[in-house]
Amino acid sequence: MRQGGNGIPAVTLVIIGTLIFGFIIWQNTRPEAPTRVIVPTEIQPATEVNAWQVILEQGFGSDSTPLPTIGIPTAPFVPPTLPIETESALLPAQTLSAFDAAQVTPFIGATPTPPLPTAPVIETVIPLTQIYVTQPPQSWQPPPLIPPLSRDLLGRDHYWMQRPIDSNANNRGLFYYPYGSDGPEGENYRIHAGIDMPNQIGEPVRAAGSGTVVWAADGLRTSGGAFQDTYSYGNVVVIQHDFGYRGRSVFTLYAHLALVNVVPGQRVETGDVVGLVGNTGRVTGPHVHFEVRLGDAGSSSVPHYANTYNPALWMVPYVGTGVIAGRVTNASGQLVMDADVTVRSRATGQVVSTTTTYIYQNSGVDVNADPEWQENFVIGDVPVGRHEVVADIGGQRVSVIVNVVEGTTTFVELSPSTTPTNDGGS
Repeated sequence: MRQGGNGIPAVTLVIIGTLIFGFIIWQNTRPEAPTRVIVPTEIQPATEVNAWQVILEQGFGSDSTPLPTIGIPTAPFVPPTLPIETESALLPAQTLSAFDAAQVTPFIGATPTPPLPTAPVIETVIPLTQIYVTQPPQSWQPPPLIPPLSRDLLGRDHYWMQRPIDSNANNRGLFYYPYGSDGPEGENYRIHAGIDMPNQIGEPVRAAGSGTVVWAADGLRTSGGAFQDTYSYGNVVVIQHDFGYRGRSVFTLYAHLALVNVVPGQRVETGDVVGLVGNTGRVTGPHVHFEVRLGDAGSSSVPHYANTYNPALWMVPYVGTGVIAGRVTNASGQLVMDADVTVRSRATGQVVSTTTTYIYQNSGVDVNADPEWQENFVIGDVPVGRHEVVADIGGQRVSVIVNVVEGTTTFVELSPSTTPTNDGGS
């Protein structure tokens, strides 16, 4: 047989090729391996306890140094009370005899509308039916803090009263006619012995604190023809409160009411409706005029105009706000009257509020500085934080940086003769 070119017999090559070809065919004809089926098993819940839970249950950190805290009084603040001598001291017989009870119209709710009274109860050009409907509020007011409140560490504050108007109406005083001022520049109003809260006729007026009503009458038709010899107040309610201040009786006054809801000698609690906002007396529009007066200890006689004090230092501020009170003096240390005072936020650079210092006329019925603070201006409801207080003293700009704390009074002194200081927001 003829051999291949490489010396290997051709038959051998044929046999080898046949074997290789047969092996390939055998490999391709083998049965496939059976498919493995994995059956999922039920997942067992973990038995390991949350690490943070273990740490907390073992009281981790209970022996560590606590964060510094300020002690919180366990009992609510209670203002001092005055002893009530006798029942007659709170309810003079001559007051009741002089008062015509028929002129007192009880409070009537807004819904449903009751029938109109048979006789007019106010003298106004506004239809009487509007008195019984509380108009929708013009703007929402922040919630006030809860009285009585005295957070000052030295006990100097006396925010013991609530606001006489609800927060769903306007319970903020007019910024351009604050206590002790004569109104907008060029107007020359009478020196203001209180604050004004403009609202629609019919808005409920509430007692700022508990006490006894010592005056409740139509100031235009009561015996004598006017409240304390003036027709300006219109319908007036005066409350002598249960608490006193430095041995003196505390009174609040609510003027220009459309309707009176109480009678002399009546006991009222904080928040009771004593009347409705109106425009009786001498007014330019409906509002409640709110005053705080200090009288003699144990006396039920209504103090006169010379005994008024700034209500902004008595009624609680809004939540998140405090009060700035201060004294503006000239280089000689004398009080500067009718000086412009501005509060500007250090965070935003925007003006927060403005006011003017008190005006004294040396007439015997002047407004008064607070017995504690001896201020000649007050700006209420200032947001907490750092502010710049700026005063114009004889054309010279004097400023001070203060820190306002919620629910407390921050006192400042501004004078061109000394470097202004403040008490740090106490």
